[in-house]
Amino acid sequence: MPNQALEQLANTLKVSATELEDLSVLSETHLSQLEGLITAAQQKQRQTLNDAIENGLNYVPAILRGTVKKIIRG
Repeated sequence: MPNQALEQLANTLKVSATELEDLSVLSETHLSQLEGLITAAQQKQRQTLNDAIENGLNYVPAILRGTVKKIIRG
C-alpha cells in the first residue's frame, strides 16, 4: 500500500517517492509534519526572495524600475 504522506512529501520536493524510500520508516504523522515544515520553509524562502527583490529595486532609478522589474520577474 503506497504511503500517501510519503507521496505528498515527494510531490512537495518535486522528486520521486522512490528517492525518499528511506523515510518510509517514519510514521504518516511524522511525514506529514515534515512535509508541512518544508512547505512553510519554501513559502518563507519565496517571500524573503520577493522582499529582497523589492528592496533592491529601491536602488534602481524610478524611470527604469518597471523595465528592470519585468526583466527580473521574467
